[in-house]
Amino acid sequence: MILKVFVLLYTSIIKQFMDEINKIIDVVIPCYNVEGTIESCIKSLCNQSMSNDRYHCFFINDHSNDQTGSILNKYKDEKNITVIHHKKNLGLAATRNSGLKIGDANLVAFLDGDMTVGVNWLESFLPYFSKGVVAVMGDNVPPENISLNPVEKYYFGNLRGARKYKDNKKIPLQYMLFGNAMLKRKILQECGYFNESIIEYGGEDTDLSARIWDIYPKSFVFSKNSDAIHYHRRSLSEFCNSMHLYGQYNLPVLIKKYPHHKSKFASNWIFSFRGNLFFSLPIKILVQLIIKIYPFQIFIRYIVADAVIRGARSSKLLN
Repeated sequence: MILKVFVLLYTSIIKQFMDEINKIIDVVIPCYNVEGTIESCIKSLCNQSMSNDRYHCFFINDHSNDQTGSILNKYKDEKNITVIHHKKNLGLAATRNSGLKIGDANLVAFLDGDMTVGVNWLESFLPYFSKGVVAVMGDNVPPENISLNPVEKYYFGNLRGARKYKDNKKIPLQYMLFGNAMLKRKILQECGYFNESIIEYGGEDTDLSARIWDIYPKSFVFSKNSDAIHYHRRSLSEFCNSMHLYGQYNLPVLIKKYPHHKSKFASNWIFSFRGNLFFSLPIKILVQLIIKIYPFQIFIRYIVADAVIRGARSSKLLN
């Protein structure tokens, strides 16, 4: 009798899981001024090992001012592709939401328009959706045969984000990003979509992750088998400018909105004694001088963090 109950329960769980993953997967790809990479992105998604009747791609052009829209239109009649054009630039959060609102699959994957993926990308996420897991994040890797500058070495290095964790390990909410990820749609229906009031660089992913975490804590997993090749090049000054904007506009919103998570957002470094001592102008100048000779990742990390901290200190929300 006990064995029969166990078999029935096991069969029910397996059936529920298979029903969930066998349905169509929505793939949402926000696109803004990615004319140099979007065609490769499209082709990599059309070349998945998964049958193309099991997934559907939503490419959303956020009012690009290059040839992104024209390139997307070449593929608008493909069976498993839908192309959406915004009449004005709405930002990353609204662009993703445009795709989410049209799709209806049980699972949703996200990819950025300046990325390409391998043939097993979609299928690679599925084994990670064990009990208690609602979202899986893949990694971003650089293209082969290019020389990375110091900030790119940091961006793709092991000091940053979820790369500090092993494959299939739970990751904290601040590391759960959606540039290359998959999650269950029912989570979005329960927790809400991306926050469209976040316009400046960064923060929309963390805002959603915090809302999900509050209902489904410890439910994010990192996959080292779901890589996306990221073609976006960046300089240290460009990256720091973006992170300063994040610190000035969006980090304060996250701290105010989720005070119970503020330690995860490094808020204790903004105005504290140790923060003012460590992130001070003399130390910044010293690190900048060291970088010219020894551009190690740990020093790049400091300069990037300093940009965030200085942005937050200039925010009206925190003063």
